[in-house]
Amino acid sequence: MALHLYPYNEVPTPERVGFARRFLAAMLDNLLVSVLALGMALSLGSTIVRVLQPHSDSTEFSIFGENSDEANEDEDGARSPSQQLLGMPEETFSVLLIANSVMTLLYSLLELFTGASVGKRLLGLVIASDTAEPATRTLLLRRWWVKFGGYLFVLIPFLSTIGSIWGFMISCGFLLTLGASHQALHDMAVHSAVFFSADIEH
Repeated sequence: MALHLYPYNEVPTPERVGFARRFLAAMLDNLLVSVLALGMALSLGSTIVRVLQPHSDSTEFSIFGENSDEANEDEDGARSPSQQLLGMPEETFSVLLIANSVMTLLYSLLELFTGASVGKRLLGLVIASDTAEPATRTLLLRRWWVKFGGYLFVLIPFLSTIGSIWGFMISCGFLLTLGASHQALHDMAVHSAVFFSADIEH
C-alpha cells in the first residue's frame, strides 16, 4: 500500500461553513433587523410620511392599517398595489420598506467593521478570504457593497427598482452556498467565504 508523505509544515485549509449554519445566522439577523425596523417605523413613521407626502392631509402613520382606504386609491378608484397584495395602505408599506432598508444598512456595518454580524457571532462564524486568510478592510468593503449596496438604491425613488432587483439577485444567490464551494453569490464576486472563527487566525 502506497504511503502519501506530506510536508511537516503543510496546514490543512479550514472547512468553509455551508448553507444550514449560514441560513440560521441569516434568520437570526433578519429577525433582529425586523424588530429594529418595526421600532423605527413606530417611532418615526409619521415623520417619514410627512416627508414622502408633504401635501397630504393625512400624515399620521399606523402600523395596523388604520389609514382610510380612500387615501390609497388612484383617480379611477383602484386600490394601490400594496393595498391589493398586502392589505396595507401605500404609506404604511413605504414606511416599512424605508425603515427596513435603513436598519439593514446600519446593521450591515457590523460585517463591514467587525467581519461578522450578530447572527454569525452567536454561531461562531466569521468572514474571511476564500483561502481562509483573515479578511482585510478592502475585502470586507467590497463584500459589503455587493451584498448590501442594493439597499442604498431602494432609498432613492427613481432607482428603487434597481435596488429591488439587486436585492432579489443577492437573496437568490445565497442558495449557491448549497454547492461544493459553500459560497454565496456575493462571496464568489469578491473571493470571500465564511468559516468558523476558531479556524481563522487573527
